[in-house]
Amino acid sequence: MNTLKTILYMGFTHGLFTFYIPYQLASKSSMLDLGILRYFAFPFWILGALIIIRCCVDIIRRGRGTPAFVDPPKELVIAGLYRYVRNPIYVGAMLFQVGFILWFGSALVIVYALFFFLGFNVLILIIEEPVLRNQFGAAYEEYCRNVPRWIPKIP
Repeated sequence: MNTLKTILYMGFTHGLFTFYIPYQLASKSSMLDLGILRYFAFPFWILGALIIIRCCVDIIRRGRGTPAFVDPPKELVIAGLYRYVRNPIYVGAMLFQVGFILWFGSALVIVYALFFFLGFNVLILIIEEPVLRNQFGAAYEEYCRNVPRWIPKIP
């Protein structure tokens, strides 16, 4: 059941905010011709998508829950990509945005990506981290002290 809920939640939220809206903005705005640089979008899209998928699998299997803050994992997930950064799904989504910027060269998509990142920060600080602190207590506090929020810490 967690798999289905995750597919629906991630399909809606990331389908809408990570893919559909920036695509619509890019298709309706003027674009810079980045030439061959635009093909660097593909590695960003692939890496971003793989990160999001891998983290969803970890949350379902290890956390026994979903990535949705309304149905969070039952166990604190600190394995996989969560060993390096606390919000790898959002890092993957931001990589996807970099791909849109490179492919479309749209100033509107750049502005959207900045608001996208700001929105993630608000969501994390106001909703997600308080929910996780309340649910996992000292274990989550220790995790926050050892693992950065955004920039991966590679041992």
